[in-house]
Amino acid sequence: MPRVSVVIPTFNCERFIGRTVDSALRQTYRDFEIIVVDDGSTDGTRAVLAQYGDALHYISQANQGASAARNAALSNATGEYIAYLDADDIWDPEKLARQVEYLDANPSCGFVHTEVAVIDEQDHVLHASFNKETGRTVPQGRCLRDILQRSHIQTLTVLERRSAFERAGKFDLRLPVAQDYLHWIQVVLQGYEVGYLPEPLGQYRWRAGSLMSSQRRLLGDITKIYDILLNEHRLGEIHGREIRRLIDTQLYTNQRQLAYLERLECSGAVARRRLRKLVRRWPFRLELYLDLAKSYIWNHTLQTSTNPS
Repeated sequence: MPRVSVVIPTFNCERFIGRTVDSALRQTYRDFEIIVVDDGSTDGTRAVLAQYGDALHYISQANQGASAARNAALSNATGEYIAYLDADDIWDPEKLARQVEYLDANPSCGFVHTEVAVIDEQDHVLHASFNKETGRTVPQGRCLRDILQRSHIQTLTVLERRSAFERAGKFDLRLPVAQDYLHWIQVVLQGYEVGYLPEPLGQYRWRAGSLMSSQRRLLGDITKIYDILLNEHRLGEIHGREIRRLIDTQLYTNQRQLAYLERLECSGAVARRRLRKLVRRWPFRLELYLDLAKSYIWNHTLQTSTNPS
């Protein structure tokens, strides 16, 4: 039975999936299995993966999204540790070796993540060490407050204990973009520490038009996550007033930014619906009334520019 299960969900990623699988197969740590879940691809993904034969376990399902694909892979996984790799990302050959060593030495950690490089669709390096170059504070140790404030964990860099996954629960099907973020929070809520290695042991591929490239969709999912934490996990009641204030602040900031993006990308009417809800909850925030006024001005300006007299 392999110690590590490598989980790869894929959807219409024929162009990149071969290099992704190759980067897993090139690991210096050899005690692993690879499980690829094809989430209803309509391109040549199946043919590409067929070339690997018994080197991987291929599962095909109707399109249901990344959460369902990861959950399907994990229901077939046998490893003590779980490694996540999306279908267009790439690992450094030493990634699993470094992370298995870390988790073996740190039994209080539920998962360990790493620094990450960012590449584009042509493999050009956009950031050699993304967290360092952007000055991001990454969650590590006992980090509930930090992880609630920022989602600076890249899924392709994570190696997780199977026991931590089982305690935290499956990936949430309601979240098309940020299901991984909720899962990391749930691991921390189970009392686990978070490990971090400062070396860039993976390359995240930035692709125009991908789900993760949409700030509006990402903020929408993060807003849902805070609602889930408050209403289903009763986070404010269990962890006290300070954590409740932190989540309320994050909700306010995210929804105000969402209203701004909705005004730009959708319509003033969509933005106003969100802003009116915010006003009902925070009636003494002057900036919300200014945002409402801007939504009307934006509509008028847009109509004037698209329908000249």
